[in-house]
Amino acid sequence: MIYGYHLIICLFLIIFQTTLLVGGKAVHLYDLMAPFVVYLGVYHLPRGALPVLVFSGLAMDGISGGVFGVHLTAYLWMYVGVRWATQFLQVGNVILLPLLVAAGVLFESLVVAFSAVVLTSAPWPVESVFPVVSGQVLWGAVTGPFLMLFFIRGQKVADRAIKSIYAEKGPLRTP
Repeated sequence: MIYGYHLIICLFLIIFQTTLLVGGKAVHLYDLMAPFVVYLGVYHLPRGALPVLVFSGLAMDGISGGVFGVHLTAYLWMYVGVRWATQFLQVGNVILLPLLVAAGVLFESLVVAFSAVVLTSAPWPVESVFPVVSGQVLWGAVTGPFLMLFFIRGQKVADRAIKSIYAEKGPLRTP
C-alpha cells in the first residue's frame, strides 16, 4: 500500500512540474523530484524506494524530452548518495534536511546541465550554467524542507488510514 502512496506523490509532482511550472521566466525552478528522492533516501529502505525511483526516473525521462536516462541515473545516484550520507550524519537534525535537499538539487541540476552541454553541437559556455544551477540550489534549499515535511506528514496520514482500514473489527464492525 505504501507503493501506492509513493506513486501518487510521484505522479503529482511530475504532473505539477510539467504542467503548472512551465515557462520561460527568469526564475529557474528545480526538479521537484529531488526532495522526494532525498525523502526516500532518508526514510525508506532500497526495496521500497527503488521501484518508485525507477518509475519516476523513466517517467521524467519520457516527459522531459532530453537525453533518455539522465533523470533515472541522477535519481538512483542521488538515492545512493543520500543513503551513504545518512550513515555518517544524524537524520533527525533540522539543519541536515535542507543541506541534503540542496546537495541533491545541486547534483541533479549539474548532471542535467552537463548532459545538455556535452550533447549540444554549438559551443556553450559553462559559465552560463552557474546562475541557473545556483538559483535552483537556492530554491531547493528554501522550498525543499517544506516538501519534505509534506512527504513525512502524508506518510503518517497514509499509515493511519491503512491501519484503520485493516484494524480488527468487533461484531458491530467497530474497532
